[in-house]
Parts: sequence; C-alpha cells; structure tokens
Amino acid sequence: MKDLKPRPTALATVRCTRNLLATTLLGLLAASPIMAAPLSSSRDSALKELLERSAATKSDAVVIWQDGHELGHYYANDRAPGPIELMSVTKSVVALAIGPLLADGRIKSLDQPVADFYPEWRQGQKAKITIRMIMNHTSGMQNFLRTDVEIQPAPDAIQLALAAELSNAPGEKPAYNNKAVNLLSGIIEKAAGKPMDAFLHDGLFKQMDIHPGPWDKDKAGHPYAMSGLPLTAADLGKLGELVLNKGNWHGKQLIPARYIDGLTQPQSEASMGLLWWMAPQYRHFTTNPEIFAMLRKRGVPEPTVAALEKGLQGAQFDDKESMLAGIQQALGPNARTVLFDDLMSRGIGPQRLFHVTSGQTAAYYGEGDGGQYLVVVPSARIVAVRQIKASDDSEEEGEDFVGFIDKVLAVAEDSAAQTGEAAR
Repeated sequence: MKDLKPRPTALATVRCTRNLLATTLLGLLAASPIMAAPLSSSRDSALKELLERSAATKSDAVVIWQDGHELGHYYANDRAPGPIELMSVTKSVVALAIGPLLADGRIKSLDQPVADFYPEWRQGQKAKITIRMIMNHTSGMQNFLRTDVEIQPAPDAIQLALAAELSNAPGEKPAYNNKAVNLLSGIIEKAAGKPMDAFLHDGLFKQMDIHPGPWDKDKAGHPYAMSGLPLTAADLGKLGELVLNKGNWHGKQLIPARYIDGLTQPQSEASMGLLWWMAPQYRHFTTNPEIFAMLRKRGVPEPTVAALEKGLQGAQFDDKESMLAGIQQALGPNARTVLFDDLMSRGIGPQRLFHVTSGQTAAYYGEGDGGQYLVVVPSARIVAVRQIKASDDSEEEGEDFVGFIDKVLAVAEDSAAQTGEAAR
C-alpha cells in the first residue's frame, strides 16, 4: 500500500487521498470489540466507544496504554497482528532517528544546511535549505501530490529529491512534501555511516527491543523516509512511550529531552511540529462566508462551488469527523473525487472552507494514510496506536477512523475525571 496522501500548500487538509471523507454512519458497520480488561463503570464509556469504533472501522490493531499499562485493545481476529506498514507515521519515527546523531555531534544542528551533506547544493537557493526546513515542510521543493507520480517509479528517491526544482523560496511557505523528506534517509546515512534502517536497527530499535518488518526501499536500496516501515502495535507504542518520557527509556536517556520537546513545538503551522503533529483539546468549524468567492476566483467548477455554498452556508461543526461528513453531504455521493479533483488539486484543503477555533495542544501524533496513528497525550500519560493493513489502495469510506484522536482524548478526559473522583 503506497502513501498517496497529498498535502496542498495550505497544509490544512485531510491526511489521506483515498479516504478524504470519513462518515459517521456507525450503524452500517457492525462488529464487537475485544477488551483487554472488563470495564469498571460507566465512567469508562469513552474507552468502550473507542474500542467499538475500532471494530466498526475494520481496524487491525488498536491499543491504548496509560503509564505503560494497557487500558484496552481491539485486534481483528482476536489476536495481535504482526508488523504493519506505518505509512507516514514512518516520518515521525525517522524524526526520532535524528536525535542521537545530534547528541553525538554527527549532525551539528537542525539548522545545518543540507548542502553540508550534498555539496551539489552549495549554490543558488538550495544552499539555504536546512534539515529543519525538510522536517517542517518549508524546503520550497517542487512536489507532486501523489507519490506514485514521481517517487515510487524513480530508481533513486534521494537523487530525485536532489534534482528537484524549487517551487517556493526556502523557509517561506509550508507545503507537505514526501519527496523532500526522503532526503533525510540520505542525510542520516551520511551522518551515521550506515543506511538509515541499519542505524535504527543497531541503535534505538535494539535498545528498545523493537523488531521491524522489512522497510520499503527504492531500487537503489535506500529506505524511504516518507513511509515504508512496518512495526507491530506494541513496538510502535514503545516509541510513543519514548516520546511521552522525553527520550528516556527505562531509566536510560536515548534521545535528548530537549530534542523531543523541539519535535512537538509549532512550526509555520500551529498544528505542525517537526514530522510530528499537534492536536488541540477541541476544534470548532464555522463556514467562512467569504470562501465561496475565493473558490470561484481559483477556478473551482461552479457546480462544486454552488453545492458547497448551498450545503455549508452557516454550518457549524464541533469536530473534524462531523465537518468532513458535512462536506460529504454537501457534495453528494462522489464527494471524495470532487474534493480532490476540484479543490485539493488547487491547493485548497477542506479546512480552508471554515473559520477554525481550537483549544490548547492536548496531544502529539504521527498519522499515516489509511488511518495509521500514534498518539501521545502527555497530561494523561496516555499512548494510543491504531493500525490497518491493506494489500492495495482500496480502503472503504470510513475505514481511516478520522476521529481516532478525538476518541483518545475523550479517554484521557474520562481518566482525569476518575482520578479527580478518587482523590476526593
């Protein structure tokens, strides 16, 4: 399964292309969750709902831990699957690999120019591109929305990235870029003296008893940094615990705490860190009445603009899942195709249609195509993983579990409420 999710310039968009719009029609999907332990009271309703929704969205593995102790899980077929490809959650793992190289000085800083590793970039605008710009998607490099257009067919993903033209000046405009991220595979190899997958295997993975499946590579043998790493839910959860504990693993500091903090600091977008993302405590979406004139100016076909204007005028939504369902209702049965062809191909993500108000950061997460998630909720000491596997690009609508993070946060709130009651 290839990572085909586009990130138009605005970055405020859904994080996959095959499942751009998830529905909330739970009644159409019937399944029963498997609980790790019996639920103690009605206060555990959020956990019960999370696991039931995990079954309904045909998840292969969902596990949630608190302080390293499992709160509950759902496994398809009642047993934990083997390693599942993480899609773009791979990027969040690659970000962790850079920490030890910074700690021992093999990478000077995140603001070190990429040209230090690839001297052919020591001229022109590319000389300004830094590792940080690769990690916060502001490199300015040209990029197609789908990885199967350029990256997958290319024999060498690193050389493809090195040869890319610039669409924007470095450091100015955020635009999600798989092609640029693949340069990290080469940078890590040059800094570590071994391929990125071997460096992680001999370092973090060995120290944490993590056993990955075969990492997807290009024809030149470079492991992709954009996607391609298979891990079990348990092993992915270990990496979440590492982030939760600021780089400390069972008493040993594997990654500097300061570096972990830096990964989860907002960059050019409030929700974007360094190959990690931030989720607010809440998000409210109110239709922007001025957006329809902008859509017409950008050349969006009039039938699409008219459908959105009719269906969304004055609408308000209290979470991402219901917002996407509202767009689907407005656009009709071909909503996913229309949204991608008419809006996202023009760099207009779904959230651009709304004024968005949000609370403070409540969680850090990695997210991958199809609905792969690694979520860390520091205040509640919670780590959660959701995985789904597929042999092709044909997940059905709703299977990407777009509301997973919200349901994890609801479990965290339930946990906080229980803790508060116990203290009284």
